[in-house]
Amino acid sequence: MPSMSRVRPARQSALQLDVPVLRSLGPIYEESLHGRHAAVLLKVLANRSANAATNIALAGHYGSGKSSVILGVQAGLDEQRINWVNLSLSSLGVGDEKRERIKEDGTPAPLTNLIQKEIVKQLLYRKAPSDMPGSRYFRIDSFRPGPAVIWAAAVAVGFFVVAVLLGLVNRVEKVGPQALVTSHGWVPWAIVAGLGVFLGVIWFLGLRALRSRLRVESVSAGGAAVKLSAKENSYFDEYLDEIVYFFQRTKTQVAIFEDLDRFRDPHIFETLRELNTVLNNSEQIKSRPVRFVYAVRDSIFEQLNIEAAPDGDADADTDAASARASALESAPSANRTKFFDLVVPMVPFITHRSARDLLTAEFAASDEQPSTALVNLVGTHLTDMRLIRNIRNEFEIYRASVLGEKGLKGLTADRLFAMMVYKNLHLEDFEAIRLGTSKIDEAHQAFRDLVKYQTSHQAAVSKEALDRIASNRAWDKHAKAAGERLQKVLPIVHRAGRRGGVPVLQYQSANYALSELTSSDLWRSLHETRDDVHLIQPGYGGVTLSFDDVIALVGDEAAALDDAIDADVARLQHASRTALETKDFVAKATMAQLMARTDLVMPTDSGVERNLDSIVADLVSPLAHDLLARGHIDENFTLYCSDYHGIAISVSAMNFILHCVQADRADHRFRFDEAASIDAVEKEMGARFLDGESVFNLAVFDHYLSTRPDRLDKALDKLLMRAGTDSSFIDAYLLDGASRKLFVNQLVPRWKHAFVHLVEKAPIDLAAAVALVDAAVRSADRDVDYESSQRVADFVSEHYARMQAFVGPVETPKAAADVAVLVRRLGAQVGDLAVLGDAQREAVIKARLYPVTRANLSAALGEGTALALDAVRATNADVYDHILGNLDSYLQVREEKEVTVDASEEFVAVLNDVANAAESAVLPVAEGASASCTVADLEELDDAAWIAVVSAGRFAPTVWNVCQFVGKFGVSEELVENLNRLDLTEVEEVEEESRYDLGYALANAEDLDPVARVRLVKQLELPGRLNPELLTEAGLKLIPALLDAELVPDAAETYARVGGCPFALREEYFAASKGLASYVCELMLSSDDLPKVMRSPRVAPAVKRAIAEDAEYVYGRLSRQGAIAICEWAAKGNDVSVELLVNLSEAGAPAEHILNLLIPHLSDIGLPALDQILLALGDEYEPLTRVGRHRPKLKERDGTDELLNELKRRGRVSSFGPVLFGGIRVNMRH
Repeated sequence: MPSMSRVRPARQSALQLDVPVLRSLGPIYEESLHGRHAAVLLKVLANRSANAATNIALAGHYGSGKSSVILGVQAGLDEQRINWVNLSLSSLGVGDEKRERIKEDGTPAPLTNLIQKEIVKQLLYRKAPSDMPGSRYFRIDSFRPGPAVIWAAAVAVGFFVVAVLLGLVNRVEKVGPQALVTSHGWVPWAIVAGLGVFLGVIWFLGLRALRSRLRVESVSAGGAAVKLSAKENSYFDEYLDEIVYFFQRTKTQVAIFEDLDRFRDPHIFETLRELNTVLNNSEQIKSRPVRFVYAVRDSIFEQLNIEAAPDGDADADTDAASARASALESAPSANRTKFFDLVVPMVPFITHRSARDLLTAEFAASDEQPSTALVNLVGTHLTDMRLIRNIRNEFEIYRASVLGEKGLKGLTADRLFAMMVYKNLHLEDFEAIRLGTSKIDEAHQAFRDLVKYQTSHQAAVSKEALDRIASNRAWDKHAKAAGERLQKVLPIVHRAGRRGGVPVLQYQSANYALSELTSSDLWRSLHETRDDVHLIQPGYGGVTLSFDDVIALVGDEAAALDDAIDADVARLQHASRTALETKDFVAKATMAQLMARTDLVMPTDSGVERNLDSIVADLVSPLAHDLLARGHIDENFTLYCSDYHGIAISVSAMNFILHCVQADRADHRFRFDEAASIDAVEKEMGARFLDGESVFNLAVFDHYLSTRPDRLDKALDKLLMRAGTDSSFIDAYLLDGASRKLFVNQLVPRWKHAFVHLVEKAPIDLAAAVALVDAAVRSADRDVDYESSQRVADFVSEHYARMQAFVGPVETPKAAADVAVLVRRLGAQVGDLAVLGDAQREAVIKARLYPVTRANLSAALGEGTALALDAVRATNADVYDHILGNLDSYLQVREEKEVTVDASEEFVAVLNDVANAAESAVLPVAEGASASCTVADLEELDDAAWIAVVSAGRFAPTVWNVCQFVGKFGVSEELVENLNRLDLTEVEEVEEESRYDLGYALANAEDLDPVARVRLVKQLELPGRLNPELLTEAGLKLIPALLDAELVPDAAETYARVGGCPFALREEYFAASKGLASYVCELMLSSDDLPKVMRSPRVAPAVKRAIAEDAEYVYGRLSRQGAIAICEWAAKGNDVSVELLVNLSEAGAPAEHILNLLIPHLSDIGLPALDQILLALGDEYEPLTRVGRHRPKLKERDGTDELLNELKRRGRVSSFGPVLFGGIRVNMRH
């Protein structure tokens, strides 16, 4: 940025001051600029014709040179001996009252009346009271002794003359001292003359004392009053005679009004025009015409709003032409020309383009000149010459104070000039800079907020990229752990499906052996596609597992895989570098540099992310925005607003004091030019600095942490008190502080949340986090109950090997023990004991803070020690207890050929310890024990171990053990698996009642194989049979098998227990029963059961014969299907009785079945019975039951010929024979 050239004057002596040369802001007439306009006005004012203009406007905007033209006109009027008066009504503003022309009471509006008052005052006070002897306007004048002396002398002489005429001299001669009077004849005359002189002196003193102090307003006597003052509607009306008198006495021909437009009241021009008319029509005034010249800006008439309110229906019907005419009449141009007889426009000589040249010219004689770039920038905002000149004057004053030899070093004249421009265009906001509440302060605060946000944001972006890179590198590790987990659990899932062989995992048509499940490529593909997998045995079916099922089987390792996502390392490294570069740039950037970076944004109160340039544009004016964006106003803007002479302090220190210390506001990343500036701030501000918010600055903490950390005690306590809600400074220092480890050393002994914050919340990369956590571990206080989390525990567990607190030397064993205590509190573990220092390793082993791995067990037990639990217990009780607390890990690290328990005599004791530690581990421990390890008596085991031991098959299958187990847990799945293949032993050692209870339990065990149940019940050697009433639903299903094994009674009572069961079960019962024929007709068979029984090949013939022979039993439950079933059974060579045939035909048995079965009985069947059967066979056979001339036709069926022959023999049928198209025609006998 081009800077203002600055030439410092030579050092002046102590007594010599740098006194700037200032230029007046008043108007200056320059012939070249203002002469044409002045000549035009002079020519108009010199015109004395009858139609000469009397109300003349000199129109132009502020700073266009109207006042300078007026100076030239006044000089010209003096040359032409034309009397003039100048009335200037400057105003800084008036109340924003309603601008109505005439109020309801007839008085002018307050603003108009105020302006009239000011005009009257300026007119009447312009001349001395002596010049206006006829004026009644009361004015205070200074005492003039001459006239008073004349009046006193006149009074004295008058008294003397009157006294002489009244004979006062003679009276004095008579009453006075005779000796004196008679001896000197002049004495009486002298006495009378002395009395006259005395009265004249009294008169003189009275005039002097009462001058301008006595004023009679009213005289009252009794109830009557005389009021001498009167108030008209307006000042012009009230003092019109005085105004006319003024123009009469002074022979003024031209009245010049300036700055009336500053009141923004166009109505005043109406009253002035009326006044001008009165003056020009007044015969008292001999100097007519009187001209009024108004220096105004044109835009004043934009504010005049002429409203024509509707008045009745007639106004409501005003046509469009009238409306357009009204609009034209009320236009600003019409308003302006209505008031003035002549308008002389000012041609501007200064614009935003020429202002640059005028600025340069103003500073031409100055020791220091604005840079071209700055002049070009501010010139577009300056169009008033007085403003330009005032900027130059104020710049000179401020330069002498702010940039003098005793001023702060480092300030530039260019930026001072920019602040002076801002001051002149934004007066109120410039004053607010002193209080820190200006718009520039708000913009500066937005700048600091962006620095704060972007530094933390870019650090977080870099940290995220680095974390993803680290996670990607950890993929292989986590994939291997996940694969190893599946290698453990998939065989269990395979066995649970009761499948043999070695399973494989089928994924995307490829088979993966269990040994291949640790492939990182497999896990990458699985996480990308999330397809199903199949656990199969080649050549057979298998189990389908969804991706979620696989993740559930993997367990904790799945979370690690989710975090360890694949990433483009090169891209992430580039993103991390870019973020860090941006963070460093932001931390060092100026406000102008950050405004240029529109890509850097921060969240705002509205919830929208915005860049600094747009935020500043909304806060400040366009000029201020340009000055800030170009760096002409920088972070030191406050220092250009005050004089800091005599303060030996740097610019950065003073800026820090103003913006931070005095405002009690923290700016974490404020930059000092040197460390000495921080000491200077402390010296200047003392406790206000160290105890306030401003102490929370990175450079301040850098300085004191390495030199005098005790200075920060209060600040650290304050940080920790609010760390839960605001940890922004802690994060900023952990991110960019120069003494971060010292900072952590000071924080950790006081802060129980330190580790959680360092690991989870601090925006630092992995390397920094490891280093700072290491420092925290070494400086931790054993008496502080530090908070932790799973992430903290995982972090310490993963990175302890890079921390000197774990691998470096320690001063005392107690220090190592303190580290172990802290690790326990944090919930962490040391993954590899081998990397620890000797003292730390011993403390960690004793504290049991290591995972159970082969390497760690070898380190704890010694090389070559067997890992069987009984051997570990014998070698090291602490390690044994630690293994009991981590049995899952122990079982995972155990190799396939290694046994969990070696000595059979220790088996029960170890299992009890395992059951007390982790019930779920009993099963694998029992399964992994040596082959000789079994439990002879389950009573010796803890109850929690029974199921696992039985499931592992590590128990003796004695009736006693089975009874005890069933008594506690019933016939469980684990017991079923063993009983299906084992035989019960030692039956005789158990009482009969217990055996019966076990028999019922086994019979009712639904999960137990039915064959095994019958076999086991028989092995119980029960003296009697089981009571069917004690069998449950599951036991009832076993009744046929129990019946076949003669373990339940073969009787109707037994069948009653299964009578409501499905026929399939009862069919098995019928098949198994050896004595069913003897009681089958006692059973409650339904009409649906009967056909099933008669057709079942498993039901014995004797049973079916017993049913067929009991016609009454059959009749009660006979259906058409039952009848058909019996007919089918009888057709196989089984005879049935006539009674049964009658029942069967009536039940709906078809004729083709009945006729065949009827043949053996035709010769001896009674005719009524035969007719009953024929009637039951339907309409086709009913005609055969009577004689007559009818000739029925019958279908050809087996047995029909035999039936007709028998009827013919018995005289009911005459003849019969075949007919055409099939059938038999029967001729009945008649």
